[in-house]
Amino acid sequence: MQKLSIRFDVLLASLIAGLFFIMTLCLTFLISDRATDRLQNEVGTTLSATAFQLSDKLDHYMWSRKAEVNVLRTLPTIQSRTDRTATRDTLEELQRQIPDFSWIGVMDKDGRVFASTGKILEGKSIKERPVFQEAQAKPFIGDVHDAVLLAKLLPNPSGEPLQFVDISTPLSPNKGKTEVLATHLSFTWAKEIEQSFQSSTAQIKDVEFFIVSKQNRTVLLGPKQWRGKQLPADWSPGHSTGYRISDWENGQKYLTGIAQSKGYKNYDGLGWTILVRQPTQIAFSDASTLRSYILISGLLASLLTAVIGCFMARLLTRPLQKITDAAEVMQQDPSKTLPSHTGIREVEVLSIALQKLTTQLKDSEQERTTYESLALHDALTGLPNRNGLADYLESIHVSRQIYLYLDLDGFKAINDQYGHAMGDLLLIEVADRLQKSLRYKGIVARLGGDEFLIVLNVELSTAEVDRYGKDIIHTLSYPYILNQQFLQIGASIGISVRSPEESIEQVLHRADIALYDSKKRGKGRLTFHG
Repeated sequence: MQKLSIRFDVLLASLIAGLFFIMTLCLTFLISDRATDRLQNEVGTTLSATAFQLSDKLDHYMWSRKAEVNVLRTLPTIQSRTDRTATRDTLEELQRQIPDFSWIGVMDKDGRVFASTGKILEGKSIKERPVFQEAQAKPFIGDVHDAVLLAKLLPNPSGEPLQFVDISTPLSPNKGKTEVLATHLSFTWAKEIEQSFQSSTAQIKDVEFFIVSKQNRTVLLGPKQWRGKQLPADWSPGHSTGYRISDWENGQKYLTGIAQSKGYKNYDGLGWTILVRQPTQIAFSDASTLRSYILISGLLASLLTAVIGCFMARLLTRPLQKITDAAEVMQQDPSKTLPSHTGIREVEVLSIALQKLTTQLKDSEQERTTYESLALHDALTGLPNRNGLADYLESIHVSRQIYLYLDLDGFKAINDQYGHAMGDLLLIEVADRLQKSLRYKGIVARLGGDEFLIVLNVELSTAEVDRYGKDIIHTLSYPYILNQQFLQIGASIGISVRSPEESIEQVLHRADIALYDSKKRGKGRLTFHG
């Protein structure tokens, strides 16, 4: 079956068009990504700035209420506490001026309410409440909490659970128990601030605001479905600012601006985190439109480039077509040669190079064979090296193999006394004796230094292997005469038998352990492993 071939001019035209298309795609994604990043930065910065402004406004409001409570505590009617009616009138006047104070009261040292707005809780003890206990030593501002004592005592036209922020301060600088001025600030003011921000950011679509407490990541104010719930675990209010992209409910991604409440002047703040979020598909809609526009333009440009590239390719490949025709003739008649081409320097160089290449192919094949042989055999002894051993073991499939791991005894002393040249001659002689001693089907390899390995691919009993190993030790221990020098060495052997489920590395490791045992027991002997 003849393989389908493609004309070079058609291929070149396709490559030019394809390259232009790929470049267009890369440019599209590069521009769109840069545009998305820039837009993300712009929108994220806007959302972050909005969150910061909301945080700053909340802190400023709380600072103002704290300052008003500090001023209130200095009034004579509050300090004297002799006329309950006068004290109550002062408290109610402040409440009329600032309706966000849902309740204001003055407590004695035992936590009993002396006077309060609307006479609510007067005569009752609230000493167990934080608003009294925490204000014994210094002014106290507590985080948002649900109404406990006042839930049924205060009007609640909205029907939603009442939430307060406690602001209280001691009335006497003396240590120990002291009278306390306490207020419950309705959290509805925060909703009013949120609504004003929603009005000012109406031009930004689908923006939502969150006020999150520092403790337990609880949403104090935000979308109805989130109020009173905890943020996802990957949100850590109080440890991040700026903006980020993250998954929220139902896998929806949002670009979220973040700001941390830092307080205002002498008000330290309650550590609230302000979040302003917008769905990413809305935040980055302009970038998606730009990406589509660039992609469509790139596709049209790629089509036009393909047509132009086809004409250019035919013009450029005409000289190459002549060389191609000549090559087809050479397949039928090897005596033919490629024609020389003049006119275009590159094509001329190509034709000459092809002529030389055909001449060099046979020489290159011979060199490749030589290099492969050098890679698989030890250059000194001619025995297979580790690579050659690995190739041999991969090519055979037998159920049983016997590994004899050899190490020469006394070889280092020969090297030290007579030099490495004499040591190399000795290794060559050892390799020759091992090859001649291989009377079973197998292989002898040099692993490196004075270590050799014999692999036998036969079924032998333990006694036969023992006898063969001792013959090897005897053969290698027979004296050597090299360069008129009388030399004598020994050998130690470790033997292991490879089981079918065992890897080559495992059986070699066991043979190496056995060799170590032979050395340890006095050298010149063999040891079986397993």
